[in-house]
Amino acid sequence: MRVELPQSADWSEVNINAKLLRIIAMVSGRVFIGSDLCRDERYIDASINYTVDLVTAVHVIALVPSFLRPVVASWLPTTKKLYKRIAEAEAVFRPIVTARKEAAKRGDYQEPDDMLQWILNAQTKFGELSDRDLAMAQLGISFAAIHTTTMTTTNAMYWLAAKPELIPMLRDDVQQALLESGGDFTSGALQNMKRLDSFLKEVMRLSPLSAAQGAQVHEAPQRPDNPEGMFIEVPASGVNSDPEIFPDPDAFDALRFYKLREAKEHAASGTKAAEVVMQAQFVSVGTTHLTFGYGKHACPGRFFAVNEIKMIMANVLCHYDVKLPDGVTERYKNLAFGASSVPDPKKTVMIRKL
Repeated sequence: MRVELPQSADWSEVNINAKLLRIIAMVSGRVFIGSDLCRDERYIDASINYTVDLVTAVHVIALVPSFLRPVVASWLPTTKKLYKRIAEAEAVFRPIVTARKEAAKRGDYQEPDDMLQWILNAQTKFGELSDRDLAMAQLGISFAAIHTTTMTTTNAMYWLAAKPELIPMLRDDVQQALLESGGDFTSGALQNMKRLDSFLKEVMRLSPLSAAQGAQVHEAPQRPDNPEGMFIEVPASGVNSDPEIFPDPDAFDALRFYKLREAKEHAASGTKAAEVVMQAQFVSVGTTHLTFGYGKHACPGRFFAVNEIKMIMANVLCHYDVKLPDGVTERYKNLAFGASSVPDPKKTVMIRKL
């Protein structure tokens, strides 16, 4: 963050989405590929832009009649660009994999603790993977992790900039949790940032990335109006704005879920109390919190994403002040595309180093 964000005590105007995209690519890469490669510009470029190239290629191929796709797809410029991106990623990962395999032959070798090494170790159980397979595995992980996390964190930064009066309270919450952990971002410290947790859950409630959660029916239909192949969707954003579930649903209440947790922790006991507290956490899923999905289809990476977002926001709160640019009086509106709702990537916020 010191590399990407301004280090001046004067206010600087920053395209925060672009900065967060690189920060999250590097932070995620530290876990995915290790410290040696996560700051490599080739890796950052591949992990960020693979998603862009893939989505673009999918949209273009969708315009081609289905019977022509097997013949035409590989010749399209967007598809060629995607293949080139994969080849570049393979070239980045290959020397790292080769070096690790050679080093593993030494008796004193200490394995890195990252996802690439976990995949390499799993080959003894699931079979040998080619360099291309390893590259595709890393790109697939980046596809799932980087852009969605960036958009959620950008949403949080836009809300924070629009409500700078929340900063002292959230900063105190973070500092107190870190004081108790000796300054380390332990799992316990992140869990103890309850006000920040509530703020982020409220961000997701009012600024979800999708208006609906859905699935396609593949089993034999149970009803005539529910045939195989039909998409069934649940209005997640409708649940988020239901006044019977969330009083005054249009208001941004940073402590909405914190107050719920505190009230239930003091008013209830036993299993029921634990269940209510869990439902009010940023990472939780349930019938009233569908942004991460529900049941067996809930996002399995949400625990990693939540901790990553909390660590980034905690660092921002501890080391920076944030506000909207002069003349901007309200939080930026999100951009809607079908059921999707994303933060405007071109907007800016003002940042200064403490």
